Amino acid sequence: MKKFRYYAAAGLLAIAAANLTGCATQAPYFRLEPSLTKDMANFGGVEYVPLAKLCDAYGFECKWDSFVKTATIQKASGRIVLRAGSDRILVNGEEKRLEKPVVFNAGAVFVPVSFAKNNLAPLIGVAPAERPAEAAAPKLYTIRTVVIDAGHGGKDVGATGKRYRLREKDMALELARKLRVLLERAGIRVIMTRERDIFVPLPGRAEIANKAAADLFVSVHINASRSRGLRGFECYYLSNATDDNARALEALENASLKTGGGAEIEHSARLDKTLWDMALTEGRLESGELASYICDSVENSLAIGNRGTKSARFYVLKYTRMPSVLVEAGYLTNRYEEKMFKSAQFLDRMAEAVAKGILRYREEYERTEGFTKNASR
Repeated sequence: MKKFRYYAAAGLLAIAAANLTGCATQAPYFRLEPSLTKDMANFGGVEYVPLAKLCDAYGFECKWDSFVKTATIQKASGRIVLRAGSDRILVNGEEKRLEKPVVFNAGAVFVPVSFAKNNLAPLIGVAPAERPAEAAAPKLYTIRTVVIDAGHGGKDVGATGKRYRLREKDMALELARKLRVLLERAGIRVIMTRERDIFVPLPGRAEIANKAAADLFVSVHINASRSRGLRGFECYYLSNATDDNARALEALENASLKTGGGAEIEHSARLDKTLWDMALTEGRLESGELASYICDSVENSLAIGNRGTKSARFYVLKYTRMPSVLVEAGYLTNRYEEKMFKSAQFLDRMAEAVAKGILRYREEYERTEGFTKNASR
């Protein structure tokens, strides 16, 4: 992912003045920064300007995600997400339409000039004197609901240990239950995708999280490998698989789709594929943060190897509309780690470590008001 950092320019004052005079919606006094005119291009009879240079001129943070061809621009706690080829954008999570679609040409992202006139104002914010008192309520950004997904279940056994014949579906459920207790003690509402040994199709797991409008989704698994020497803790977030082991695991975990009767998740009627991908892009940044906090906590709390954060296109991560991670708590195919999973004390400590990582994420999420620090990276 290419990241850009930009600094404020004089043109920002023009938009701020429009807000203070009560004309922010149409921004009639907006004047395009003169330096941008030399970079303007015409597509289909409409004047466009390069997004990177536009952000540079007005002091906005800008990031381009080549994975889904989506750009995110941010100012303070406001955010706009655009996607190449689409005429729809997300402004602080709300869908809006552009005059013409975003264009990706010769390696650069172009937006209609009208985008600058009509859609940058929401990122500047309202002057404190005009902001309603309710908008300043404490903990506007927090983690209230977490969905814990105990992997596999029912006819889908998952991995099986070689020596003690421990089954992944059982260990994942036990670990998920312990994690639920710890998070609930911390004041977080927890929803389980399954609370007993039943089979829940992958689309159904994602749907549970989406319908609950959860803040986080944590899928709990125990790993397996043909190599009995492979061991350690891993935490995955959504992106292309980065190594052969991740690709193999991705195929294994997604294989349970075949036992689900070919069911596909029902996308929201007001959120089509384009908007789904935009929302997904926003969540991927926070997913990486969450995975990192969990891995760090496990490394500091348990005598188990930390294989770190990894990426793969797991179904349950792709189709959840919130920051999501998939925990692989160890390897049942490793005789030492399988023996550790027989210990209730080890499971307690593992649950505590994962919970600490989630709570540390919550702490930082609240402190930074929704991880606005991502925009400066």
